[in-house]
Amino acid sequence: MCGIAGAVAFRDGARPDRERLCAMAGLMAHRGPDGEGFWADPRGRAAFAHRRLSIIDIAGGRQPMCSDDGQIALVFNGEIYNYRELRRSLSDQGVRFHTVSDTEVLLRMYERYGSEAVRYLRGMFAFAVWDGRRGELVLARDRVGKKPLFYALEEDGCYFASTLGALRDTDPRARRVNLGALDAFLTLGYVPAPQSIWDGISKLPAGTLLRVSSSGARSLRYWALEGAMQPFAGRFADAVDRLEDLLTTAVTLRLRSDVPLGSFLSGGIDSSLVTAIAARHCQGEALTFSIGFAEAAFDESGYAERVAQHLGTRHRTFTGRPVMLDILPALVRHCAEPFGDSAALAVWLLARETRKHVTVVLTGDGGDEGFGGYDWYRTALRLKRLRSAVPTGVLRLGATVRGERPWVKRVKRAVGTLALDEPERFAALRMYVRDEEAQTLYAGDLLQTRRDGGDGVRAWLAQLYRSGNGSALRRMRLVDVSTYLADCLMPKVDVATMAHSLEARAPLLDHEVLEFALGLPDHWLLDGNGGKPLLKTLLARFLPADLFRRPKHAFSVPFQVWFAGGPTSAWGDQLAESESLRDCGWLNPAGLRTLVREHRDGLRDHSQRLYNLLVLREWLNQH
Repeated sequence: MCGIAGAVAFRDGARPDRERLCAMAGLMAHRGPDGEGFWADPRGRAAFAHRRLSIIDIAGGRQPMCSDDGQIALVFNGEIYNYRELRRSLSDQGVRFHTVSDTEVLLRMYERYGSEAVRYLRGMFAFAVWDGRRGELVLARDRVGKKPLFYALEEDGCYFASTLGALRDTDPRARRVNLGALDAFLTLGYVPAPQSIWDGISKLPAGTLLRVSSSGARSLRYWALEGAMQPFAGRFADAVDRLEDLLTTAVTLRLRSDVPLGSFLSGGIDSSLVTAIAARHCQGEALTFSIGFAEAAFDESGYAERVAQHLGTRHRTFTGRPVMLDILPALVRHCAEPFGDSAALAVWLLARETRKHVTVVLTGDGGDEGFGGYDWYRTALRLKRLRSAVPTGVLRLGATVRGERPWVKRVKRAVGTLALDEPERFAALRMYVRDEEAQTLYAGDLLQTRRDGGDGVRAWLAQLYRSGNGSALRRMRLVDVSTYLADCLMPKVDVATMAHSLEARAPLLDHEVLEFALGLPDHWLLDGNGGKPLLKTLLARFLPADLFRRPKHAFSVPFQVWFAGGPTSAWGDQLAESESLRDCGWLNPAGLRTLVREHRDGLRDHSQRLYNLLVLREWLNQH
């Protein structure tokens, strides 16, 4: 785990700004507190900077790393879990190594296979290669987007960095806010790739290569699940056995570390399964960590403690309280753009405390996308069945209901959602601000952007749904893997853990596990108790069923309670009167006050919308 930065110049006489690159590396010191490095191409075309968090080959894995002839240079953030197997294969072909690091394996793989090397990698990564023989910069990001990479294409070259802040805060150019990205943030709670909140700065999408040279930039998506589906051939019991094999391999590969390692354990299906397999295969006593809340409806720490006791791990529980909101300025600063997943506050606190004990943790991320665990999947399927049963005339009648009473508004929203076609309906379920809400909440240029572009986020999600294949459940999971997982969940974990120099590894996001999961029939993924029967059946091989058979409990911060009453209820009133939100000119003060009033009076749960606005206010204050 590291922070990487670099630049290439393509205009005659242009050179990368070394001082800027060193400043970028300094802004990423939290990602790599164990060392730093700098490399410059002798001809002045390219330069790389690196901050290192030492995990593998502590003595020999320094970066930037160059080929023996000096023609190829590499900076790399992440872990290649199958590096030992790749190293053996290369050694058998006569390749000689100078270190035992996964960085050198990646370098030698690029020497032999070029950019096609990414297809052999099993891991999480963002890397940059300067290929002096081709005069080309290659940027790459792992399949599901666990490691971030931002870049700016300019007239005379390209700058890139692991964090948006490092790129933006050292940029001599004045950048304008991307209003389309701002609309996407308020609508989804995150800014989806390739956009960032700033015009001219892009995110490299997950599973994508970018090749930049004097002739221009070309991107290639090298991994996509919406291609030809590979259905699992066999019985349910065979699938459970296969899943155990795949997950055991994924977990044991991720146990490779030269520093202390533990697991995040929420007590849910996914983290319990990962922890159970890890505890069986790790050397020495397994360490587990969880976070709970004083609000019982949001607290799973007791379940985690019982699982830990059964597995025999040394377990620590930390408690999240309303004072967690004090973390928000630091979190916003590290994200460097508005980011609305409030669970990042809890992960931040959990990572901060966990880092006092270990340097690497395993997580349960990925189980819901792969194995159909989200409630909105079941909601979408219920609405699909209901839509086929409701006559069109009834929907038209419902759409004519008029009035401002809360029940009337609820009926209109429900009828409007039901009347949409299947892809648009799924998209609507993933949104916090729809067209009718934007008309009352947005103002100025932001409202005009929405009117000019229409409901662009909904159209984009619906198109992704249509471009998938297989059943409705599979299409929904495909959309979430390429959007919500890649651009919300992965940045949440990366930012919150790397802020404390903690590396997080997710076995359920191993690409072989995901490809297997997306080939399963729907009835192996759905049941009447939160879904994921395949995972539950496998988990029963490690834990008694009474430790995990309960209704699904989403991991979330209790903002619904905190915003409505108690010590943090004043946040809502402060939002309604915020100078930052008012003076930016993008939001309607009356619409803000309506949100706060409806939430406080219990008329509608606006906790996510209010949190998004709280984040936006803090971001505006900082920028």
